[in-house]
Amino acid sequence: MSTFQQRRVQRARRAGLIGSAGFVAFWAFAGAIGLIGGGIDLGPEITARLPLESQVLAGLLLAAIVGVPMTYTAILALRALPSAAVTGIGSGLLLLGWVAIQPLVIGQFNWLQPVFGVLGGSVCLLGSSLCRSSDGFRSPKFPFRPSPA
Repeated sequence: MSTFQQRRVQRARRAGLIGSAGFVAFWAFAGAIGLIGGGIDLGPEITARLPLESQVLAGLLLAAIVGVPMTYTAILALRALPSAAVTGIGSGLLLLGWVAIQPLVIGQFNWLQPVFGVLGGSVCLLGSSLCRSSDGFRSPKFPFRPSPA
């Protein structure tokens, strides 16, 4: 059983997870479309450092590694599913990994990297706080549930 205050806190955490994951997902897909479509020109120096020297591949990786997991997290949290907590932790860690590796690959620092690093950390923390909430919004048994037999 939960109190009204516990449900309010849970809703606020879930809303924060929806907002931050949705924000990151939107900009990840916007960046991916810009890279794939040629709207973003990284210049010859950075393009030469990309895997296979391909902005298209970089855009696809951005969408797959950041955009899809963040979108999935936002949808799960919007539907108030318990797996949103674990998914939020995972997608936040993926974003933190992306932000940590990106400057090593492209050889340049951008002010957006720490901003999205903070967003990735907040998604992780919000997912973790939903895992630990005491009002029934718990993550599923991971990776398997014990059999009833």
